[in-house]
Amino acid sequence: MKDNKKRRFSPREIEEDGVDDIPFDRQKKYFKSKKGKKALKRARKKYDEKDPDRRRRQKRDYMRRLREKEKYGES
Repeated sequence: MKDNKKRRFSPREIEEDGVDDIPFDRQKKYFKSKKGKKALKRARKKYDEKDPDRRRRQKRDYMRRLREKEKYGES
């Protein structure tokens, strides 16, 4: 990467013991705004429509885990 370009932030680069929430605060604030909610809704819709089979599998697995949790009273 060139020295004159801004370095991109990646959450994976943060050490576990030195976690800093500053980069995520702005995202949280944005997603609470009207514009952010609309963007999030659009992103979710695009993700759902991109690969419906994978999404269906994910939802089926999620619901299976949820029912299992309720069955054993772990909620």
